[in-house]
Amino acid sequence: MTRPSRLHFAVLLPVALLLGLFGVIAARRAEPQSAETPRLAVLVYFDQLRGDYLTRWDELFGDAGFHRLEKEGAWFQNCHYPYSDTVTAVGHASVATGCSPKTHGIIANDWYDRAAGAAVYCVTSERYQRVPPLTLALSADEDTEKKKAKGVSPDRLLAPTLADALKEATDGKGRVVALSLKDRSAVLPGGRRPDACYWLDTANGEFVTSTYYRDRPHEWVTAFNRSGAVDAWMGKEWTRLREDLDYDKYSGLDDAAGEGTLLFGRAFPHPLRGGGVIKLKPAYYGSLYNSPFGNDVLLALAQRAIEAEQLGKHDTTDLLCLSFSSNDAIGHCWGPDSHEVLDVTLRTDAIVKELLACLDKQVGKGRYVLALTADHGVCPLPEATRRGGGEALRIDTIALMKNAGAFLGETFDVPADDNRWVEWTEGPWVYLNHALLARHNLKPMKVEEALADWLKKQPGIGSVYTRNQLLAGVPADDIVGQAVSRSFVPERSGDVRIIEKPYHLLTTRLTGTNHGTPHAYDTHVPLLVHGGGVRPGARRERVVPQTAAVILAQALGIKPPAKADATVPAGLFTSH
Repeated sequence: MTRPSRLHFAVLLPVALLLGLFGVIAARRAEPQSAETPRLAVLVYFDQLRGDYLTRWDELFGDAGFHRLEKEGAWFQNCHYPYSDTVTAVGHASVATGCSPKTHGIIANDWYDRAAGAAVYCVTSERYQRVPPLTLALSADEDTEKKKAKGVSPDRLLAPTLADALKEATDGKGRVVALSLKDRSAVLPGGRRPDACYWLDTANGEFVTSTYYRDRPHEWVTAFNRSGAVDAWMGKEWTRLREDLDYDKYSGLDDAAGEGTLLFGRAFPHPLRGGGVIKLKPAYYGSLYNSPFGNDVLLALAQRAIEAEQLGKHDTTDLLCLSFSSNDAIGHCWGPDSHEVLDVTLRTDAIVKELLACLDKQVGKGRYVLALTADHGVCPLPEATRRGGGEALRIDTIALMKNAGAFLGETFDVPADDNRWVEWTEGPWVYLNHALLARHNLKPMKVEEALADWLKKQPGIGSVYTRNQLLAGVPADDIVGQAVSRSFVPERSGDVRIIEKPYHLLTTRLTGTNHGTPHAYDTHVPLLVHGGGVRPGARRERVVPQTAAVILAQALGIKPPAKADATVPAGLFTSH
């Protein structure tokens, strides 16, 4: 590595409750804003915006984006998720509900449903359809089922959201709008009764919804889809925002081992594929999503929504939920120590500036309250960690499970032709084949224990927890175990939970990186709260991102989401 800041996490404990992660920046202070009840609440996620980015690149930001939020609002510098399964769906649900996955039930993006005998996606629903229907022609050899554009719903979410609390408090009059590039990142914050819920379909570049919400798109969404806004970057290149800046100094090398994709390239500039050929448009939409311009598209739609829905101009308070997804795609591809992540973070600062300017104009200064956070962080590329002298590995999940099956077959004397021990695995959770165990009169607890003991001896594996351990309750001083417990839902979780060692990845990919652990680089996210009578200044106490829901509820003068267990930090509001 070329910069000491890239080794920030090398000395961190692999747990979510470590204090003092980064150097403290002097608090930027301003006069408290009016405590008048806001007319609009805005909940903003930047997917995979790691908490240290705001300190690491502080000197590169302008005055009207992140720095404005830090100066005029509260900046929680020590904000961590308290659970282990730090992925997109879980983070969005947790922030929106004010509680952890053990309560709201969204344990992952995907999990195995034993009753259905199949994997399920967190928001997919067979009961609903995509709106508008998918009209893109698929190739003749595509399976017929793939032509069916499934709808989505929040049915698998087991706890009310801030949006639901607002609807209840206003007798349904408060308007709720939820927008993202990802379906789950719009659906989960939007709750049960949003007035508008839309996401980008990269098959044809349309913002779409589901029959769960309505039978046809709003006119302002249809107009946006027809405006050409999504196609604006077709055939263009993603180049660095700041050609005057030494990106190597602030991040790492532009062309480094372990990063990038064959189609998009490891080094700048990055062409946005697709051109003007219709059959290649999906390639363009994928490139758009994997570039900072996806965030620009979402901002443009948000601006259209604020104006069209007259958010903040009604007798009751409204709520706007925005989740900017491109940061996540870029971070997965190039890793947190790349030119690309630095560049999208600089552009994120500009997005924040433009969003605040829009809210000032359309709603009015002092008439809205905004909370900004992220759904998770991200692990450095293993190759980058090794380049800096650290220990890191890519652990091949397929090979690991194959070897685990061989071990269990030998241990329990099960013939090789009946040796499908693992029913399903997604990342760190292993779902054992209970039908196989029943055929051979094997007790699940014994198999879990044997598998866990074997896994603990494998390279790169840190700790392992079994279903039986989690049901019995882990000791209070087992910090990692407590984090896993907060992610555990017996009816949905697997039988064995693997925790990689810090900087190690359970993956089948030879490039890119991931998240989903209780390690600090995955749990640490920003939390900035602006407006609504919030006392400004940098704050160093430990908080959880779920605090955002209860803070916004208090700013609006409504009850927090019914199952929220986060609390408002002491002294946050000038009127309390």
